[in-house]
Amino acid sequence: MWAVVIAAVLAGGMGAASAGEASPWRHAPLPAKKGHDGFSSVAAVGPRNIWAAGSQPALLERFDGRRWRSMPMPGAITALSASPSGDVWALTSGRAHRWDGTRWRAVRSVSKQAYVLLAAVPGGAWVSEKDRLSRYDGKRWHPVPTPADLKVSGVRFQGGTVWVLGRFETGTADYDPVGRSTPAVLRWNGRALERVPVPVRADVRGHLNIDDVVVGRGGDLWLAGYSVLDGERLPVLQRRGGRWTALTPPRTRPPEAIEPDGAGGVWFDYGLDQPLWRNRAGKWTKVAAPKPPPGRALGLFTHSGSGVTAHIPGTTLLVRAGATHIPQGRLINPETSERAYASTDRLLVTGPYR
Repeated sequence: MWAVVIAAVLAGGMGAASAGEASPWRHAPLPAKKGHDGFSSVAAVGPRNIWAAGSQPALLERFDGRRWRSMPMPGAITALSASPSGDVWALTSGRAHRWDGTRWRAVRSVSKQAYVLLAAVPGGAWVSEKDRLSRYDGKRWHPVPTPADLKVSGVRFQGGTVWVLGRFETGTADYDPVGRSTPAVLRWNGRALERVPVPVRADVRGHLNIDDVVVGRGGDLWLAGYSVLDGERLPVLQRRGGRWTALTPPRTRPPEAIEPDGAGGVWFDYGLDQPLWRNRAGKWTKVAAPKPPPGRALGLFTHSGSGVTAHIPGTTLLVRAGATHIPQGRLINPETSERAYASTDRLLVTGPYR
């Protein structure tokens, strides 16, 4: 089976692009794995410490600056997070684990039923469980007081601090667009969460849910979110020089996610099979999607664009994880005689390089 990593020459090593290669993404082979596998989580400490995990089946691999290696697992990983200081955390069903450099250590129990969010920070981590926040300082867990009406959709470590994102559900029903609900953005100041005002249009305010943030230079801020009415992504909000504007790349819909570009700007991510857009200093740049191996398509068999993206701290690069598959027009893999739905292969991409 095809199993591909598009990985950089991050430490002068593997998988350099050829001189005539047009793609800004570089690649190297991974050992083949039979059957269905794909990465669903990716996190980077830096260019010599990148992690990627999948939960069905359970797999975990790490790039050490030279090559990718299979790593011991704490169980099927549902979330993976890393901080630039070297902290790496993982969630499994019912547990939060921390990598100690040799093995995974279970640090606390979490709900198996609730939607649990995880964010690694220098020296510890934050967890959101049933909209209740707690933080680990390296020794013990501390509850974080939050407004009673806060519904948490994201916890991010960005710009040297922790951001808590979501919406304040007040007044009428949760999904009533004319209710008094408002988007929520809170910043940890070292002692408490402080609210960041987000001015939005009245027709959007009641149903906008914030779930992603990027911090740029000089106080620049980007916020991404979606409508709780239909799940549709909404234009990214940018604060620059104290002024808020709504951003969407030229002739393009709002992105699925946003990531820092490592140089004061932000990447708009639309999935593995779509071009990336970068906004830096008010200017837009478009980068082509990675090319899959011959005879294959990007993404899972049931979702062609599926994938996850993370910025690699200390660089202007991204690492993107997902899978490739045989298009539905070719239901049989000639190398394995297996049907396409049983022939999905993990994929990692790193770049762009221009």
